[in-house]
Amino acid sequence: MDRTWWKRYCFDVQQKFKGERITLNQRISAVKTIRFTHPKNSGAGAMVLAENFGARRIILLGFDCQYSADGIRHWHGDHPKGLGNAVSMPKWYPQFRETAGLLGHCDIINATRSTALDFWPKQPLEQALADTRHSLDRTG
Repeated sequence: MDRTWWKRYCFDVQQKFKGERITLNQRISAVKTIRFTHPKNSGAGAMVLAENFGARRIILLGFDCQYSADGIRHWHGDHPKGLGNAVSMPKWYPQFRETAGLLGHCDIINATRSTALDFWPKQPLEQALADTRHSLDRTG
C-alpha cells in the first residue's frame, strides 16, 4: 500500500515530519515496517492501525469515498504522474465494510460531511469531539 508514494516523498517526510513513520511496505528507508491484517486501502489501514495502538473510539474525517459532482478525486488536486488517483475507489466500500467487521468492538463515528460510507453513525465533527471530551471527563 502506497509504496510509490513513499519512494517519491520519503526524503521530504524525513526532513519535515519528526513523528513516527509507519508503513506496511518493506525496504522503505527510515520508516518502521509493521504487519497487520487490514483491507487494502490506506484509510482502512489507518483505522486498523489506530485500533492496534489502543484506540477504541475512531472519528473519521475526509472519508468521502466518492468523486465530487465535477469528477474531482482529491481535495488537493490530482497526484503527479505515477501516483494513484483514486482509481480503485469502487473497491473501497466493500473494504470499509470489512473494516467495520474487524473493528466492531470500536466506537466509530463518521464526521465526514458528505460520504458514501453509510454503515457508521454520522455526526458533525464538533459534536463527535465534544462527545469524546465528555466521555474522557467521565472516565478520568
